[in-house]
Amino acid sequence: MQMRWLLVLGCLLITACSNPGDETSQTKSSTPAQVASKTEPPEATPAPEEKKPEPPKEEAKPEPKQEEAKPEPKQEEAKPEPKQEEAKPEVTDATPAEQIKTIIAEYSKAQNSLMTEARKMPGNEGRDFYYAKLPALQQKCGTDLNAVVAANADNPANFDAIMWVTMNMAGAEAGTKAMDTLFEKYIDNEKMANLCGVLAQGRMPVKNVDEKLEQLIEESPHKAVRASATMALAQTVKDETRAEELYESLIANYGDLTSSMTRGKTFKEAADNALFQLKFLSIGKVAPDIEGEDLDGVAFKLSDYRGKVVVLDFWGDW
Repeated sequence: MQMRWLLVLGCLLITACSNPGDETSQTKSSTPAQVASKTEPPEATPAPEEKKPEPPKEEAKPEPKQEEAKPEPKQEEAKPEPKQEEAKPEVTDATPAEQIKTIIAEYSKAQNSLMTEARKMPGNEGRDFYYAKLPALQQKCGTDLNAVVAANADNPANFDAIMWVTMNMAGAEAGTKAMDTLFEKYIDNEKMANLCGVLAQGRMPVKNVDEKLEQLIEESPHKAVRASATMALAQTVKDETRAEELYESLIANYGDLTSSMTRGKTFKEAADNALFQLKFLSIGKVAPDIEGEDLDGVAFKLSDYRGKVVVLDFWGDW
């Protein structure tokens, strides 16, 4: 080994002496030296230990971004609720006359049910119950009929509705208003004659009946209405002299007419009978003389017992 390095050193010295300024030769001479140095076997180096692969690290997941807090929406100011429109009558294909007929039928049904319920109660409890509940039914019926009348101002069926309320709700607020409407708007209606008979019976709690009948006699253009009003007034007036005048007027002016009030007779026939009762059969008048036989078959006259207490028993067999 040493010999080899000595030979190499000698060669280098010879080269340097032969051409000391030639850089090129210097470079060339250095090349073998490097090559020679490479021929020396390299020292064994320990093999690097195999590194076990590290398990892959889980990538850190990005944390979810927190949503930015949004500003809460402003609460809208409470708006005033719209006003509810007044209830209008339902639009229907039924004619006014049919609507009126339906309302009256519903009222009659409700009234009958109320009466049936009241009759199940003992004593006066049922009567009190009936008259306590009846005004509400009358009020509803009157309101419904008035709505139909208002929606059909010029319809002929209106008169029938108002007349029905007048006759069936007399004394109630609805009946009183209906009566006033009849005399304000329908004084010239021929069907007003039907009202005269009801007024003559005295069952309707109506104020100023005499004045209303006098109004019909003076203002109605219909002869039948004036005749019926005259008969009704003669039956209700308290002044006997005025009553006699009215009956005589019937005989003179309307004697040939007939009416439901006269039950098939003419006004003349009805007035004659009424006058006879008024003159001879009313309280304070002298009873007309009658003749007959007693139980023993002896003839007698009522005038035979004048000044004595007499009981007359009228009976019949049909």
